[in-house]
This record gives sequence, C-alpha cells and structure tokens, in this order.
Amino acid sequence: MWRTNPRKQKRSRMAVNRPSFFHRACRPFLTGFFVSAALVISVTSCDTARQQGGAAGKIMPNITGSAGEVLVVMDNFNWDNSAGELLKDILMEEVPGLPQSEPLFDVIQITAASFDGFYMFHRSIVLTTISSDLEPQIRFRENVYAKPQIMVQLEAPSSGALQELIAANGDRIQGFLVQYDRQRLMDIYKETKDIAIQKEIADHHQIRLAIPRGYNMDFSTDAYTSVSIEAPDLSQVIQVYDYPANGPEDLNTANLIAKRDEFTRKYIEGPREGSYMIISPMYQPIVFDLMINDKEVVELRGLWELENGYMGGPFISHSVYDAKRNRIVCVDGYIYYPNQKKRTKIKQLEAIIYSMEII
Repeated sequence: MWRTNPRKQKRSRMAVNRPSFFHRACRPFLTGFFVSAALVISVTSCDTARQQGGAAGKIMPNITGSAGEVLVVMDNFNWDNSAGELLKDILMEEVPGLPQSEPLFDVIQITAASFDGFYMFHRSIVLTTISSDLEPQIRFRENVYAKPQIMVQLEAPSSGALQELIAANGDRIQGFLVQYDRQRLMDIYKETKDIAIQKEIADHHQIRLAIPRGYNMDFSTDAYTSVSIEAPDLSQVIQVYDYPANGPEDLNTANLIAKRDEFTRKYIEGPREGSYMIISPMYQPIVFDLMINDKEVVELRGLWELENGYMGGPFISHSVYDAKRNRIVCVDGYIYYPNQKKRTKIKQLEAIIYSMEII
C-alpha cells in the first residue's frame, strides 16, 4: 500500500535528527475491537478466579499456545455452518490500520472430544456446548485450567440458539479477548520495564510508560523523545511529544494529524535529502474515542510514508489533554518492517502506548 523502490534491495535507514538509525475511512467508534480501552465485562456474567492459585487455591500450570491465538471448542457441523462462520467473523476481523490484511487472532478449532490435556491450558479459549437441557448463557472466565488464562463459555440448547447467542454478544466476545490479550503483554512490560528510559521520559514529558528492556534511547528533549528497537530488517519505534493546547477541543483529528506531521517532519528524516515522515494522505487514519484511566484519549491508527521517499508502514498513537499543564501529550508507535506481517509488532507497540499515565 506504500511505494517501494524496486532497485534497492537493501533497506534504507531513517534518522531522527540524531546518529543514524533508521489508513479505511475514518470511524469515530469501532464496533467491538475498541469500544473502550477499559472495556468492562458485566460482573453478572463473569466467573473469575483471581486468586494466585486459582479458584481452589492450588498452584496452576502456565498457559500454552502462541500470542494472538484463540482455541475454539466447537463441533465440526456448527463450525462449518452459521454459528461457526459468525464466530470466525468476530475473531478474524482485520486488525485496523495495517497495510495488508491480518486477522485479530489466529484461530484453532477442535471438537469437545479433543479438549483435554495440552489444549485445556491454552491461553484463550472459546468453549461452546449445545444440549437440549441448557439455557442460553455466556460467561467470561479467568484462570480456569491455567494462568493467566481466559475463557468465553457459550451454552445453548440448539444450533440456532448458539448462533443467536454469538450474534447478540459479538462485541463483548471480541472485546474481552482483545483486552486481555493486550493486558497480558502490558503486565509483562511493567515487570521488565527499563527504569532508566522510564525515568528520562518522565523527566521530560511527565508521563509514565512501561517500555521493556531491549529498547534503546535514541533522542530525548522536553519537546520530543524517541526510543527504538533496531535490526537489519526492522525499526520499531516509540516517540513521545507534547505541545501547548487551547483546551480539550484541540483533540480533534485534523489538529492531531497536522501536529504529528509537524513533529515527524522536524525529527524523522529519510535517507534521501529532503525526505521526511508524514501520515499517508491516501489513507486517512482510523479514529477511536477511548476512555482510559478516566481520561479521554484519541487513538489514531493508519499508515505513514516518506515525503520524497519510498518507505512506509503502520502507526498507532494516543493523544491526551493534560488539563493540569494545558497541553496535548502524544505517545506514538510506528514500524518499518517491509514484506513482513506486522500484527505482532503493532500489538507490542500498542501495549506500551496503552500503559501511558500522566504524572
């Protein structure tokens, strides 16, 4: 979706005014994926084992499965028909703002007869049961067989009732799985955060970010900070910037896009003279209005590219109005990872960005 130079086989690297290192139409709300960053599942339908050792107090095994996987326990007939197709649509909806189509989750389906041993310890499970003596019911559960495990349990008396149950709760199912998938990664990052980087960002921008070890500090001032992971085929970057505001009304999409372009034009130079990063004008960012830690957050997801250059990739940003200091604070993550799938990398940046706290 962005231009590449077919004559260049080696990756060009970009610079952030420091030693060399290196969009779908706008929608105000997404039905399901990001209804709220602090999605709350109704306590009346939750069965949560929060104790360290699970509901019975015993030590629980660790989860299995890869990040981004969901195990669906459903009979083959329903999986291949309406109920299964509906569940696939929910779990395999496209991740917004990527340059190529990638699903929210990789889905593995097994039947109830195979649901034992290794499979019971999977990190994310959707368990369906059909029996004539059951009432339609959905439960959202944690740490049932392993830790930290989540489970969506669907019970219905018939295939038709199961389909109706899934249709009525699609947003809740998707939101529950997305939120906890992100929270696991956030918890890991908080435990492994780079204290020195966290302090420097806090000193310059008065925010707290859980940036894990492995990132390097590239450049930091009171106006702009960049940290990154650099590899021969990858740039994975978090940038933080803030600026004076007239009030919360400055959290409008046009202003946020213009300000991002202003900062990246100044600080992110391309390999060619006169090239710099901008938000792709061909693909307007997707916009989400969130509420995180009782603060309004505007999330942008979309594509960046180089003006006068041939590089591009996805980005995600959170912008918050800091009333105490009358300013807008932005935490932004972007990736350069040509010809590779980017879902996992963007989720890693997302977990860092969602950890932002104004101090």
